[in-house]
Amino acid sequence: MKLATFIPGRWTRLAVALLALGSATFATLTVSDHPAQAASDPAVQVIILTNLERARVGAPPLAYNPNLTWAAQSYAAVLANGACWGHTCGPVPYFVDRTQAAGYDNWQTLGENLAGGQRTPEAVVAAWMASPGHRANLLNPNYTEIGVGLATGGEYGIYWSQEFGARWG
Repeated sequence: MKLATFIPGRWTRLAVALLALGSATFATLTVSDHPAQAASDPAVQVIILTNLERARVGAPPLAYNPNLTWAAQSYAAVLANGACWGHTCGPVPYFVDRTQAAGYDNWQTLGENLAGGQRTPEAVVAAWMASPGHRANLLNPNYTEIGVGLATGGEYGIYWSQEFGARWG
């Protein structure tokens, strides 16, 4: 089981394009008129579990954001397709640049949690909550939006990514 967390310092904003990613199996998050179907999606379950943890400490719930989801999903695929593990892998090595390339702009704060090997949403959220840096990201009251991605493949079998953000205004 692997965990990685990244809390950015000061970053320069660069315009980058997401490159075509390999053939990892994607679990896609779709917004549906059928809540039962959406709730069975592992990425949606991670968002629900994350918001339950936030509620326990009085932090506001995070809203689903499709741009953050795109960034999270794309990066989970990078991790599942390659030999690199961490926050600086692939063709767009900085998560701030990946998030902006996915269309998440006008942001004031961003964060990222990664994990590998946890087989269920419950297991990955429990792993993040057991790690001080991940827990701090997950419970950070300054974040207002979330995207979650997962992809299968690679050494750990399954890779998870949480992208957190808050925008100005």
